[in-house]
Order: sequence, then structure tokens, then C-alpha cells
Amino acid sequence: MADRTRSLLRRSDTAGRYGGEEFTLILLETDMDGAMTVAERLRRAIAAEAVAVDRWRIPVTVSIGVSSLEDDTRNHEDLLKQADSGLYAAKEGGRDRVVAG
Repeated sequence: MADRTRSLLRRSDTAGRYGGEEFTLILLETDMDGAMTVAERLRRAIAAEAVAVDRWRIPVTVSIGVSSLEDDTRNHEDLLKQADSGLYAAKEGGRDRVVAG
């Protein structure tokens, strides 16, 4: 998962673990449309190849919430809340999808 994620990011982007099963990507100088494109590309890349564990191949999908710094975003906490809102909407909408928060 980490290799797939890194392969889709630019050198200026940052990926990190945020919570137990959550990760965050920081895409500098990327608007909402660009962030949605990267998130969708990541979702497809992860779903395209099962994870190999011993002799088993386990399908993996991700639900992704996306947010962007807009004029009404006051701080990083607002940005994370918006992304979290999108994440929960993606999960409630059937999982394996990207939703803007």
C-alpha cells in the first residue's frame, strides 16, 4: 500500500499515518479538482492488485475523503474535519469511493 501510494505522489507531497487505519496525504499547491484526481487514481491503483499473504490473495479497497484549503478553512483542524466528513460519507455510500468533504 505504501509503495503504491508513493508511486503516485510528487516529491513535494507528503504521506503519513493518521490514526489506526487512516492515512493523510498533503498535496502542496493542489486544488480540489487535482486532489480528487490523485485520490481517485490512488483508489483505483490500490483496488487493482490484491495483497499477497502467503498463498492467499486478499482484495483491498479504500474509502477516501478529500478536502482542500479554501478561503473559509481557518486551520488544519478544519481541513482534517472536512476530509473526515468525506471519508465517512464514502464509507456510508458503499465504500471503495472518493468523496469531497
